[in-house]
Amino acid sequence: MTRFGSLLTMIRIIARHGTRRSGDIAIHKADVFLGRIRPELAAALRQVEPAVPPIDMPALRSLPEGSFGRAYARFLDGNGLHPFVVTELTEPEVLHRNLHWARYAVVHDMFHVLLGAGSDLAGEAKVYAFTLAQRISWVFWPWLPVAAVVLPLLAPHRVGAMVRGFRAGYAAGRRMPLLMAVRLEDRFGDALDDVRRSLRLPAPEGARALEPAERTA
Repeated sequence: MTRFGSLLTMIRIIARHGTRRSGDIAIHKADVFLGRIRPELAAALRQVEPAVPPIDMPALRSLPEGSFGRAYARFLDGNGLHPFVVTELTEPEVLHRNLHWARYAVVHDMFHVLLGAGSDLAGEAKVYAFTLAQRISWVFWPWLPVAAVVLPLLAPHRVGAMVRGFRAGYAAGRRMPLLMAVRLEDRFGDALDDVRRSLRLPAPEGARALEPAERTA
């Protein structure tokens, strides 16, 4: 399927299903507008097949308090989010071509939990900087000057927190291997602190790091 074909498919999915098939929409949008996978990243992602695993939210909610999976489920529930799902509406060829974007969508909210980054602008700045340092894709870099101008305008009282989050996220991303190529979903049953230690991630500052927050707070 060509990029134009992916665009038409995306339009058909939206017309028939609205946003209920957001995973399929995201994959086709990536196929149309975003860059292709780097060879070294493709090789690394072969270690995590399936790159888009099924995630059982009721099972995660029942895990012990303090576990990675329980914290991940709480983050999703607290922010009105759902695990990333790709259905039969996405052809295997299109998914394979955009496997890195699919995997990034799967692990993005796991990054939030592991980094102790909330859903507010400071938390998003931390995860964004982590993504830059991990060299997932060049397409994130052109947005850096835009973010540097827009985010302080949205929340001028949070500039200090955003800068601190950005610095912490970038430092964490530089000192560890590609986290997208780690089967984080296999660690859901482990204690969150143990998972962080094994990945050489520091414990987040403050107990409120993962509490739901307003997006513009």
